[in-house]
Amino acid sequence: MQNQSFITEFIFMGLSQDPTLQKIVFVVFLLVYIATTVGNMLIVVTILCSPPLLGSHMYFFLAVLSFVDACFSSPSHQN
Repeated sequence: MQNQSFITEFIFMGLSQDPTLQKIVFVVFLLVYIATTVGNMLIVVTILCSPPLLGSHMYFFLAVLSFVDACFSSPSHQN
């Protein structure tokens, strides 16, 4: 038997009941998420576009780490 519960939204009930403050918190979390994703992808693209850097083990692992961080910070849907 499989779990049949599906979560379609995530609400920060414990942070505030004030709708205005909820919108502010949403914008703050959205900006942090966007900054994290863009920063990680910028690191990956910079390293992949520089062949001398990609040859170094340290930069290769930094690119992989940034890619994994971008993947795990993004929402995913699993069935």
